[in-house]
Amino acid sequence: MNNHNDYTQMMRESIAGVSGLAAGRTRYLRALTAMSRVAAVYAGGVGKDDRHQRHCRGADILAALCRRNGAFWVKAAQFFSCRPDVLPQEYIEAFQALQNDAAPVSFARIEKVLRKSWGRDWRERFRWIEETPVAVASIAQVHRARLEDGTDVAVKVRLPGVSKLFEQDAKVFQVLAAIAAPRFREFDLKQAIEQLLIMTAMELDFRNEAANTRRFSRQPHHDRIRIPDLIDGLCSERILVTSWEQGQRLRNHLDANPEQAKDLLSVLLTSYLQQVTRFGVYQADPHPGNFLVNDQGQVVILDFGAIGVLTPDQVRRYSRLLYGLMGFEGEVDIGELFVQAGFKGGSPETLKELALFVLTDKVNQQGPVAAMGELMQRFREERISIPDSYIGISRVLITLGGFLMSYQVPFDWTPPEQRRVPSKGAAE
Repeated sequence: MNNHNDYTQMMRESIAGVSGLAAGRTRYLRALTAMSRVAAVYAGGVGKDDRHQRHCRGADILAALCRRNGAFWVKAAQFFSCRPDVLPQEYIEAFQALQNDAAPVSFARIEKVLRKSWGRDWRERFRWIEETPVAVASIAQVHRARLEDGTDVAVKVRLPGVSKLFEQDAKVFQVLAAIAAPRFREFDLKQAIEQLLIMTAMELDFRNEAANTRRFSRQPHHDRIRIPDLIDGLCSERILVTSWEQGQRLRNHLDANPEQAKDLLSVLLTSYLQQVTRFGVYQADPHPGNFLVNDQGQVVILDFGAIGVLTPDQVRRYSRLLYGLMGFEGEVDIGELFVQAGFKGGSPETLKELALFVLTDKVNQQGPVAAMGELMQRFREERISIPDSYIGISRVLITLGGFLMSYQVPFDWTPPEQRRVPSKGAAE
């Protein structure tokens, strides 16, 4: 089952029964309580004067719920923190503050996964493996190791029991979406949660991440972008092994070397503009923790559990739309570009008016990425249907834009082929 339809069916079958609700009843009851409190916050009419306060209160309740339930719930909050098409800004800001503080799993439990995948003699493949993980996330943790041939590698292991936990929480999320949707018609929660569940179901099988890594690596990246090498013979459904990439987390490196922010973030931004508007294949989780800086001045991109894939036609239409909005396409009909890109529910004139109103009013005040986020929010308020693939692109660019803003680096929309990125030698 390696295609999208197979995984959609797998996800639906895995949550079809009520066993998930029974097994996850504590998190489910906690969630129902939180949803009741949110419903009470919005009870009665919501005027312009108190809308902001109600959104803030509702966001605080749900953020606290996700923090307490942990794991997939934190992952969901992070997913929705980049969805201004679904949630108001107050929720976006509350969810952005959540971090995944997952506790490491003991190596004794990890070793059972290694033995099941590689056999009882699995240690013969390695000179050593560090039992303390170097990174821990909601579905996996990473251990550094050295193969018998001397190659240093990163061993990413799916956490024991995480698939069963996902089945339980997936059912809870679908029930909550069904409960919440009629109350909050302003939010398209059911569609967004379906996307989140499908994405997570695919991420749980590391064979997909291996395939994504291969596909992404085949693109003609700039020489200052580095992608880890796969160790094919050791990868499986539960384990992903790649070359160990020496380097410092990008955020830590920039905090220690702020004078390099413009150079390194320009490399990263150019890469993502290439991925989205030229390659049609992009890393869909630009979390700051997924970037390293190595001694050669390269930006190392990690984690390909989720990638976005666009058809050649989508690449052409979205490129024209993005660069048309930012003035790189000359005289164009912005409203018509939205229609051609698959936006539905408004006339070209309405789409153009909304885009021009937001962009002309906000670009100079907040920058183009913040303006894009507000434009998505206005579309949501006007009940304009946004293509799923465009939502994915916007989520990536808005997240990346926030990262640039934190280091006061302007988001330069210049098309990739018109940009000048220093080579490794020049950067050094």
